[in-house]
Amino acid sequence: MSKVKGIFGLAASVAGAAGAVTSVRAAKDKQDKLLLANAGASALAAITGVLLALRSLRQGGLKRESTK
Repeated sequence: MSKVKGIFGLAASVAGAAGAVTSVRAAKDKQDKLLLANAGASALAAITGVLLALRSLRQGGLKRESTK
């Protein structure tokens, strides 16, 4: 179950990263510093989500090995 949650978390984070890239492009086109700051924060959140999902996947694999 942990592995499935990790995979879904990873997919959601990748989708968030794609949205953040789109937001950065839109903010640069409009030359809006506030939108750019928001897009940067979204990108950081997406990166953090990817890292957390990867950690969850790794720890899920370690738990299975230690129970054998």
